[in-house]
Amino acid sequence: MPRPDLRRHLPAFLTIVGAPLLIALVYGRPYLNYDAAYALVWANDIANGWTPDYEGFIAPTPHPLQTFVSFLALPLGNLTVGVLAWIVMFAFGGLIWVTYRLGEELFNRPVGVLAAIVILTRPAFAKNATAAYQDIPFILFVVWALLVEVRQPRRGWPVLVLLTLAGLLRPEGWMLAGLYWLYLFPARGWRDRIWLALLAAAGPVLWALSDWAVTGDLLHSFHGTSDLAAQLDRPRKPEEAPFWTLKFLGWTLREPLILGVPIGCVFVALYARRQAKILLGVAALMTAFFIATTFGGLPLIARYVLTPTVLLAIVYAAGVFGWRDLPAGERARETWKWIGGLSLALSIVFIPWHVGLIGDQARKIENYGSIQRDLRQVANSPTVDDYFLRCGRISTNNHRPVPAFRFELDGPPGSVMTQADEAHPLAETILYPLNRAVALKYYNQVPSLTPPAGYATVYTSKAWRLYASPRCRAAVKAGVTPPNVDRD
Repeated sequence: MPRPDLRRHLPAFLTIVGAPLLIALVYGRPYLNYDAAYALVWANDIANGWTPDYEGFIAPTPHPLQTFVSFLALPLGNLTVGVLAWIVMFAFGGLIWVTYRLGEELFNRPVGVLAAIVILTRPAFAKNATAAYQDIPFILFVVWALLVEVRQPRRGWPVLVLLTLAGLLRPEGWMLAGLYWLYLFPARGWRDRIWLALLAAAGPVLWALSDWAVTGDLLHSFHGTSDLAAQLDRPRKPEEAPFWTLKFLGWTLREPLILGVPIGCVFVALYARRQAKILLGVAALMTAFFIATTFGGLPLIARYVLTPTVLLAIVYAAGVFGWRDLPAGERARETWKWIGGLSLALSIVFIPWHVGLIGDQARKIENYGSIQRDLRQVANSPTVDDYFLRCGRISTNNHRPVPAFRFELDGPPGSVMTQADEAHPLAETILYPLNRAVALKYYNQVPSLTPPAGYATVYTSKAWRLYASPRCRAAVKAGVTPPNVDRD
């Protein structure tokens, strides 16, 4: 028999471990998305003494904590990619657990359970967890901080530590830390105020210093994110923000919750004012921050509203089971029991539709994951390694494979570059998808798959093909390095 203290922690352990395993079973193995692959390749650059290419073509925004964790995982060798992907998956399991605990703390156990089930079953969350987006641990830190504060108001430094960690993954953490410090200010002496101010400022200061160390620009992440949004033609105009915010929230919550959340809002407004201030207040702050960033030219992206979605999921669950906290015998309890049952029934009716959505998302995840596994196979080929050693830089016809392929090759910045949009000159060797189907799966488009004149196939895998120029092929055949080869 497990000891009492172990039994007490068993539900948390089973959730944190079991939920990711269930997600992997339904959706497929986790992998590193484009941003996470860049964080890993930048960590590898630092380990090798190279300056990370934060300013490379279509380089994403660097997130200091993600790069640091990637750096710590480098000694794991071939296990590094998998371990980093599973860290985010287990963070998702942790998010499900703290969502349950927050719902239980604010209302009751059924509310917590239903809110956790909602997060577990949203395809948008599964997509971001299996792709190892930094937004998942960010949300975990924010919701965890909220749980700590709810359990002991004005807790202070433990909450700020969690928000500082969140602020090293997304800038919303800076805003929350700053506002929390202002909330603590009246009840603290000057010694605590100064110490807590330093803690609240740690996120943006460390982020700016990391940008400055690499690029010489304290605000590189702000400038780079804005420039990249323009380059990729992402929505970022303030007048577009309300439309995209509502669309993203609806896309994340899905159909029955779009109706159920307003029901929950009415319930908490009437019968749970304190909970309404906490959940709706923080959700409104983060949504307002999301909209306000457009005035700085920053993009509107769906995963940026995932944190408010978690809080709204608890509001939805309160609309279903919050009646249990009302006094027995009151008419309102019976009324909301029926309203809550109707709200839950709507979710059940939509289950067959959601199963189809899950299937579609699972196929996309498997596509991306399999393509990246194939990139590792290409990079580990002795033939490819020989051509890379002799002929230097490799070109691709799209930016997506660049970070993952460069990490697998263990090449320095500039050793794998894209020729898309004439971003860089053509290299002596080029990597193209094997066929249109592969290009469509991974790129969502089909660039030209015809190699330049004179280039011939030197290696083929089930998903990729490597071409080499006549000069490069002759050099490899002779076992020499071509003169003036472009390596970076």
